[in-house]
Amino acid sequence: MNNFQIKKVETEKELQQVFDIRKKVFIEGQNVPSEIEMDNYDETSEHFITYLNDISIGCARIRQNDYIKLERIAILKEYRNKGYGTKLTKWLINYCKQKKNREIMLHSQLYVVDFYKKFGFKKVGEIFDEAGIEHVKMILTLF
Repeated sequence: MNNFQIKKVETEKELQQVFDIRKKVFIEGQNVPSEIEMDNYDETSEHFITYLNDISIGCARIRQNDYIKLERIAILKEYRNKGYGTKLTKWLINYCKQKKNREIMLHSQLYVVDFYKKFGFKKVGEIFDEAGIEHVKMILTLF
């Protein structure tokens, strides 16, 4: 049986695993420049990591100011389309609900807009370029 776990990053080793996943998915897989992918927000964001049978397979970060924003959501290519992204996204939404946030915002790459719509996210505004990839702002109203 698969042992799937999502947890908040607590150690330098876990944070390095997050950065390794982001490097594979965004820098190597999508040609995002490393200076854009690894930014100053990493220092002030909450980071999360997913494990399958003790192997790190996915990650995300949450940034909170006047709003809460999901960012850098990634599942390694070989683990995609198996429900792990869905589990991670549901977990992140519940985490945000527990913090009593009214809305969750994210910038979705166009090819995953329909994925986020399944959770109730709605497109807001026009398509824009972020790191050379077309995105659209999406918002989920929690209450």
